[in-house]
Amino acid sequence: LAVGRISRDPSLDLGHRLDYVILQEECETPRALLRFVDFGKLSSAFIGPLNPGFCEVAAHLGENWNKAIFSWMCINYKLDSTIHHNAFARTLPSPTQILLTIMKYFKWAHVGIIASSDDIWMYTAKESATVLRNHGLPVGIVTSVHKGEKGIEDTWNKIKEVSNIKIILLCMHSVLIGGQEQAALLTKALEMGLADGRYIFVPYDTLLYSLPYQNNSFSVFDNDSKLREAYDAVLTITLESGERTFYDAFREAKESGEIIRDLEATQVSPLFGTIYDAIYFMAMAMDSARRKGVRASGANIAEHTKNFSFPGFSHRVETDSSGKGLNNYVILDTDGHGNQLFPTHLLDMSSGSVLSLGQAIHFPNEVPPKPDPSCWFDPDVLCTEG
Repeated sequence: LAVGRISRDPSLDLGHRLDYVILQEECETPRALLRFVDFGKLSSAFIGPLNPGFCEVAAHLGENWNKAIFSWMCINYKLDSTIHHNAFARTLPSPTQILLTIMKYFKWAHVGIIASSDDIWMYTAKESATVLRNHGLPVGIVTSVHKGEKGIEDTWNKIKEVSNIKIILLCMHSVLIGGQEQAALLTKALEMGLADGRYIFVPYDTLLYSLPYQNNSFSVFDNDSKLREAYDAVLTITLESGERTFYDAFREAKESGEIIRDLEATQVSPLFGTIYDAIYFMAMAMDSARRKGVRASGANIAEHTKNFSFPGFSHRVETDSSGKGLNNYVILDTDGHGNQLFPTHLLDMSSGSVLSLGQAIHFPNEVPPKPDPSCWFDPDVLCTEG
């Protein structure tokens, strides 16, 4: 869809015909890396990788091959150094940057991380923990979900042993788009009395796309009162929807005959929109480099991602003068009873500030976790005595 629209876009002058090949990424990280090395001959630029576990190596290879890498999933902040990684560009802000801003706003410093046992999510958890610790924040535990009901119970028992945790980051597919593991995990937390407001559960997955929340009800809650109650302890952070949601944009593309697959919008992960935007993002960079009379090399394309503004799949995509994404994020909450999510706060990426939208967060038992001392968020002060 993206490549088709790019080829018809009169405002773009790429100097090349754009075509794509889907490179199947292996699930296990070492094998995924080996496959990536083979892909070096197949493509002129890359959208990916999906597994943050080999982002740094992929960025080095991209530089060596002189091929740009456009990523929404990579976490490692060292990749933002244009001196060391000049062929790497982010199509979305780093997810951990969003988390850090929100944690600072609420003064919740102590973190626990639970990952699905899939390689991709294990590496997401490890990389996230590294970045948070490098910012001086206390990550008390990083663990993966063990299989079966007993395994999930063991996971929660491990979390309970760690004191002071305020936020639990869930690195797995969101229950709102079909993540069964997250549903089982949250339901078990409720049964064990851990969804009583002592922790705030934050899904990682929704940071990577625009979850359709406006005028949308989530049927996963309809016949599951336990899950609905457990989700009251969840704060969902996602890209702000534009004039229309992902589902609206998908339906429009279907009605116009551009998408011919027989799929309903609700059967498609909103990550579709993120990937579409990443491909268009790359085309914009190629166009920008060409207009400035620069050869279309990997480093040159990755360098020309500044001051963008273009219509993405369901919202405008913008970058500032240093190429950082300016798409805003929202914090979504339920009222503890219904099947809808409401925006309570806006994260304004141009200023890095969190703004209340006038709708209060509904905490279980109406009490938020106690804030941590602000010294955790001051890089020049050492926290002592807890």
